[in-house]
Amino acid sequence: MGNENVRASDADREKIVARLRLAVDEGRLSLHEFDERIQQVYAARTYGELSPVLSDLPVQRDLRNIQKRSGTVPQWVYIMWTPWVFVNILCVVIWLATGAGYFWPFWVAAPWGLALCVPTAIGIITNKR
Repeated sequence: MGNENVRASDADREKIVARLRLAVDEGRLSLHEFDERIQQVYAARTYGELSPVLSDLPVQRDLRNIQKRSGTVPQWVYIMWTPWVFVNILCVVIWLATGAGYFWPFWVAAPWGLALCVPTAIGIITNKR
């Protein structure tokens, strides 16, 4: 018998609606199907009435836990900074090979690095939320 006859809460219905919205965003449902299923969700009283609404859709994994691990740096930050590191290493090697006079690699590293600091800081701050 299980949970089929247990009454569904408004929060349960909202979770189902969120999964249906995701299915529309992924192209799994048309807007017409979405509308029909939303009507079924809000008319449902028990879990047994809610089950058929999602029966033909894949099980949704909880992506929030995968994407937002606290304390981790987003992958795009590494991708964005990698060319900066390699270009500046190359500039320092050239500077050392040509006599190590005036430290001109600063003019390559500083402006580019400052330009990268702004999106990096914004990205890390928004990732912590």
